[in-house]
Amino acid sequence: MDQAYPQFERFEDLQKREGFHPRLEFHPQGERTMGEVLWPYKFLDKVNCGISTCRQLHYHGYLIKTSDGLETGIGVDCGRKHFGLKFTRQRQRVDQEIARQRRVRSIKDLIEQLPSMVATLTQIKTDYQDLQDQKKRLMGAIGPGIYAELKQRAEKDGSKITRSVQLTGKDLEAYYATTNKLRGRRSDAPHREELVATLEGLAFVKARIKDLLITNLLEPLHSLSKCKPGEVELWKARELQKTAKWVGEVPQSLIKAQELIAAGRKFFTSDNIVNLVHIGAPEGPLAQFVSDLKAAERARHNSDRG
Repeated sequence: MDQAYPQFERFEDLQKREGFHPRLEFHPQGERTMGEVLWPYKFLDKVNCGISTCRQLHYHGYLIKTSDGLETGIGVDCGRKHFGLKFTRQRQRVDQEIARQRRVRSIKDLIEQLPSMVATLTQIKTDYQDLQDQKKRLMGAIGPGIYAELKQRAEKDGSKITRSVQLTGKDLEAYYATTNKLRGRRSDAPHREELVATLEGLAFVKARIKDLLITNLLEPLHSLSKCKPGEVELWKARELQKTAKWVGEVPQSLIKAQELIAAGRKFFTSDNIVNLVHIGAPEGPLAQFVSDLKAAERARHNSDRG
């Protein structure tokens, strides 16, 4: 089977085929036997098996050709029961070929789409390089220790920076009024967590962005762009399977890439980076980086206005 398989959406599609019979007698009721398995089908409504002595209802089955050149449809269990290993082997061969055709088609489709994706991919690469440059500058400004703490926060979704504040005044009175605890010394007054700042865009810090954007997206797409659609037909089964699986993930990978870039843009703003002093970043080195971010923000603002 080297031709594209037909898509059967309903039983009527089978009935339209020349030589198709919804019910046929097979050996030992007659001399007719199974010739070959042609194509699979899957319907929303159950249909009867075409073997006259079976007639089992099924959703998923196979169109077969008989020894005398006719066609009918049979279910998977029916085929295995009545035609044994011959049916099973042919069904598996058909399934494997159809899976191969689907993989080839999905890879070819992406190759054909690549020219229209050039602008998007170029922008992703440009944004990635810009964000990586800013990340290196930030690590130089705050040091590896503070950046490691920042990454731990990102991995724990710790975007909120808080500090412990001792209750005083009305807050302290309300505390004692709503608990059974006795009023003690002022130094023993309870504390509460107060929000100091919220860090934006920590998804960028958390992600292994080089793996996601370069290793698993841009580099494979670049390699695929060098292939001609006709070459895909010659690929080995393992290469087809691996590439088709990756191709299926490309749309979501593109969305994820754009989300991470957006998170990086949110992270590298002057108002956000200045908050790193609250987790121990040295103010002096950080100040120059923040100043440069502000200058870039003003330049973009003026450019947008112009």
